[in-house]
Amino acid sequence: EEDWRSVQETLHLLSIPGMRESIRKGLKTPIEKCSKEPGW
Repeated sequence: EEDWRSVQETLHLLSIPGMRESIRKGLKTPIEKCSKEPGW
């Protein structure tokens, strides 16, 4: 059941316009350039 929820969450995130590109961009960001605190 946990696996299925993970699949559903992934599909939901990928249905949001621009999310796929944003995730890919984030994965390429070096850890040194990442914020230590969220901006929200």
